[in-house]
Amino acid sequence: MVELLAWIKDYSPIVAVFLAIGTATIFILKNAVERSIYMGFESYASRLSRRSSFEEKVLLDRFTLIINFTSRLERLMTNLNRLHSGHTVSDGFIVAGEMIPLTEIFEDLEQSRIVLTEDFHEIFLKQAKLALRAANTKDDLEWKNICAEWTKFNEALRINVEKVFKISEIKW
Repeated sequence: MVELLAWIKDYSPIVAVFLAIGTATIFILKNAVERSIYMGFESYASRLSRRSSFEEKVLLDRFTLIINFTSRLERLMTNLNRLHSGHTVSDGFIVAGEMIPLTEIFEDLEQSRIVLTEDFHEIFLKQAKLALRAANTKDDLEWKNICAEWTKFNEALRINVEKVFKISEIKW
């Protein structure tokens, strides 16, 4: 307001009106640009937040799948070891010559391939194929070789889990 009075005093009334209109226009443009920039940042932050939530969900789902497949495959190999050692296993493990848990693992692996990513899918698929090979072997030397390979796959899995999830870096 003081500036407007100074303009009226120093300039003709018409020039003062133009200066006031120009000042108002600049003020309105400044506010519009600031608002536009603010809305752009808010939109970006919102997209980033949604993306971050999505990535968090995918990582959590991936980790859950990894734990699930690891548990199922280990249980399967434990039962195969029991069979190989001459012990009995629970009912439903083998039905009409088919190893039901292994069939389910192959099916679930294919369904979960996208979330697992190729690295994890490949390790689990190789382990499932190795379990199938173990189920069909009667030779003790072959069994020992399969167990040694199994250990290597478990180590590869551990390394990949560490690389992706950095489990060892989580501290209290």
